[in-house]
Amino acid sequence: MTRLKGAPEALAGAYDQALLDLDGVVYLLHEPIPEAAATIAALPGLDCEPVFVTNNASRSPATVADALRGMGVPAEDEQVLTSAQVVAEVLRKRLGEGAPVLVTGSEALGAAVEAEGLTTTKDPKAAQGIAYGMIPTVTWRDLADLTIAARGGAVWVATNLDATLPTPDGPLPGTGALAGAITAALGRGPDAVAGKPEPGIYQAAMERRPGGRPVMVGDRPDSDIEGANRAGIDSLLVFTGVASPRQALALPPEQRPTYLGWSLAALTEAHPEPVRNEAADRVECGGWTAAFDGGRISLSGRGAELDAWRALCESSWAAADTVGYDPTGAPVPVGDAAEELLAG
Repeated sequence: MTRLKGAPEALAGAYDQALLDLDGVVYLLHEPIPEAAATIAALPGLDCEPVFVTNNASRSPATVADALRGMGVPAEDEQVLTSAQVVAEVLRKRLGEGAPVLVTGSEALGAAVEAEGLTTTKDPKAAQGIAYGMIPTVTWRDLADLTIAARGGAVWVATNLDATLPTPDGPLPGTGALAGAITAALGRGPDAVAGKPEPGIYQAAMERRPGGRPVMVGDRPDSDIEGANRAGIDSLLVFTGVASPRQALALPPEQRPTYLGWSLAALTEAHPEPVRNEAADRVECGGWTAAFDGGRISLSGRGAELDAWRALCESSWAAADTVGYDPTGAPVPVGDAAEELLAG
């Protein structure tokens, strides 16, 4: 069965909602990705509405939208969805309006809680709910109060469980790392997680356009793409962030996207569909042929580079699923065309 789909015209034209991750998709370490602004500006003309989806709970939607506009990216406050908003919505649905909530995290997280009609409290023994995010000034006392509240029966909802966060000094402990300390003390994890790859933030985005056709665009297979698969929606993996085409060859089923693109601009481009010949163990796409034989994948042909990677990914994934092929332990791919592709 073919995993990657095709789109004969602009991809965004097949969907009415594009859920856009931020870092690695729209910008990279606060520098705008060149194609992003023009692509997002073109979406309304394709009847596709952008929704900026972020696990970062430290900034309000207005702050995020203002930062995007400062980069030249067209964005409205109401087009931003943060994990803080989802945390607050989950707590309101579970506890009802007016319930006291212990907030561990940013002012934006507290504001989101109050915007949902909940009240905030600093007394862990009075809390019925816990809104948990991370800020650099979090203390042992904060984590201790959260543990006390959760042990007392408060509903613990985390913004995300990202183990690390990117910094100029490299990856440093993130929200999930500190949640691990609470889990060790409490003996269990959060009652719910708002951010990717959990489906909550996808469902909240889709509720903005009931019955719509959303596509998730992300650079992280283990977060953006896996979450889209859990939520049952299509996804586009772009290579402007953490993932590379070579790494995409080895993705497990739960992290495989529906489409591949060099950048967000792939939303405005057509996507050739890989065609698999199961009898011959080969995949053709845009002038390229990837063939699996003798435990190896070979590449031949000529065409656009991304079409070669589409054929290779489809071949690699099929071989992994059917015969247990391990692309991480084999020279992938082989052949003159493959060597030229990798050299480029």
